[in-house]
Amino acid sequence: MISGAALSELAADELCIGALQYSDDSSDGESIGETPSLDGGAALDDVATTSPLPASQSPPPSTPPKLPPGPAPTPAPPVCVCRAASDPTYEVTRWHWSTLSVAAFRAHCAASRCPLIITGLGPHLAPRGLSLERLRALLPADMAVPVRGHGTMSAASFFGRLDAGEALYLADVPLAIHFPWLFDEVAVPAYFLHDFAHRTRRRLSIMHDTPSLFVGGAGTTSALHVDQMCSNFWMYLGEGAKRWITFHPDDAPLLSPTWDAPEQIHRFAPLAQLESDAQSAASLRQARRLEFELRAGEVLYIPHNTPHEVTNLAATCAVSANYLDQTNVDLSLAQGTAKLPSREPGSARHANLRAMLDALGEVEWPALADDLGAHGGGGNGDDEAYASGATPPVGRFAAHERLRHSRPVTICAPL
Repeated sequence: MISGAALSELAADELCIGALQYSDDSSDGESIGETPSLDGGAALDDVATTSPLPASQSPPPSTPPKLPPGPAPTPAPPVCVCRAASDPTYEVTRWHWSTLSVAAFRAHCAASRCPLIITGLGPHLAPRGLSLERLRALLPADMAVPVRGHGTMSAASFFGRLDAGEALYLADVPLAIHFPWLFDEVAVPAYFLHDFAHRTRRRLSIMHDTPSLFVGGAGTTSALHVDQMCSNFWMYLGEGAKRWITFHPDDAPLLSPTWDAPEQIHRFAPLAQLESDAQSAASLRQARRLEFELRAGEVLYIPHNTPHEVTNLAATCAVSANYLDQTNVDLSLAQGTAKLPSREPGSARHANLRAMLDALGEVEWPALADDLGAHGGGGNGDDEAYASGATPPVGRFAAHERLRHSRPVTICAPL
């Protein structure tokens, strides 16, 4: 086994990501992040690795940029948004980033299965804004973009049809593969920069599958599901509003699931269908349930194995990602190992899953207390500055730093 602490001390030299190509392949029904089955996104376990790197080139936990200090926000106590009627300990709270250190957030995740909303980070995550107007300016009009249920269409057509009120959804589309220049527009909350997928000896292309872009019209939804590979999830909403409905992870059996043995995951009918059936509705009422609104400028954290359904209440723009850490890496490895026999030996899916399991499984990941002690709370050493309000907790993964300087190009074939 390789020590996770030792890996974190290694210097990052060369970025090796292989060929980044545009793709409109579906995720084969494997839900990552907000949506259960989308065009344009790769499933978490359907990823390749690049060639292994010597230990001296393995990346450390990501480090946020040093930003000039600004005035400290006025601290505000956390606010309870809602609680489950049958269990007040299952709740979602809003915290301003200046009152929530990275270490405190990670301790919360280790001890609780409750969602959490972080406020005040919007201007620091996307200083120029993450909006329909901004994206319209950043995506070439003739660029083909994957739209759920519609294959691909030009960006101009997509935005025009959204303006006309169509319920279109560009959902779970990886920035690194499709829009790498957007890394210059949107940073990552430091609460998630310790992601184990960015700390392996073998550089996994999984690190380029998220963050992903979500742009949806009013009324578009992501039906009830849990995320693949027992991954945790975060989302930054730049524009619009989303209604989230979540259920306590332990109550998934009350949601009338079916078991997908090859994928080792529960599948659910949409909530409206469950509520229309008397037997399913009776079971559903016993589950601990939260219903809340995510607002523009907020960051949402969803724990692994949380069943959730999401509806866009207006046209929305968001960036999201799945991640692994001490709370779920063992569960993820167990699920992946159980899925491996269903993959055809010699196939790309079998090889990709095997490579991911090997890369994550060879590391002796540090306990949370050791990780916090070694890296100042978030794998970055700046937690004291974050806690004082002097430095906003935002940054970028080393693997994405160079991608932010990419620019879209148009290649014209000769007539």
